[in-house]
Amino acid sequence: MASSSRASSLTLIRLQKLTKARCELHLSRLNEQYLAREDENDGLVKLQDDLFSASSKVAAPAQIITKRLETNKALQTRLGDEIVEAKHDLLKAARTLDALGARLRAIEKEMARAELMYQMEEYQGFLLAKSAI
Repeated sequence: MASSSRASSLTLIRLQKLTKARCELHLSRLNEQYLAREDENDGLVKLQDDLFSASSKVAAPAQIITKRLETNKALQTRLGDEIVEAKHDLLKAARTLDALGARLRAIEKEMARAELMYQMEEYQGFLLAKSAI
């Protein structure tokens, strides 16, 4: 019974590690997208500043730059919300993995305790048989 419980716990731990890795990957992708928007916004703000400078060689209309900045701001807000949710999911996966690890350690302790009890019973039987002879 304990060995099947141990095997199922090991399987659950492997699956939970995969889930945690997937959550980490998703979070890193979201962070990359967020940082890409920040970089693009920095470039757009610089372009907008250059547009209004005296020696401007920028041919892009200010409305297009402004519209793109607004679009990026909305996207960053959405990405920020998704990042918070992804962090929550990652934390949940990590806690589940820790709980499964604790459960596996408890099962292994119980198995070791049962083995020790079995060995003690065998030894007692040996001592009783020895004194009976």
